[in-house]
Amino acid sequence: MVLMDAIILYFCAQPTQSEMKELVASFTAQLRQAVEIGEKATFTPSKNPIRNVLITGLGGSGIGGSIINQIVEHEIKVPITVNKDYFIPAFVGPETLVIVSSYSGNTE
Repeated sequence: MVLMDAIILYFCAQPTQSEMKELVASFTAQLRQAVEIGEKATFTPSKNPIRNVLITGLGGSGIGGSIINQIVEHEIKVPITVNKDYFIPAFVGPETLVIVSSYSGNTE
């Protein structure tokens, strides 16, 4: 089961017991696929220094921000804020790295 199929099944349907077992069994393959996607990504360096990070996403799309925050909170040198609201906080500016997560691409 590929990553997107797993996400669709988990968040858009009520998985049966056998489907849930398949989701759990394919978890490491999903992680490998996510790492491959990340390794292929290219980024342009910021023109401004990054003073804080905002990770924003609604519903299931916001879960990743919480996980990343917990993983890196003791290593990162700038604060991370996880936002699960429709509105961007007022502190966001040119020195904020904003990461927007939307699985469907249809988030309002």
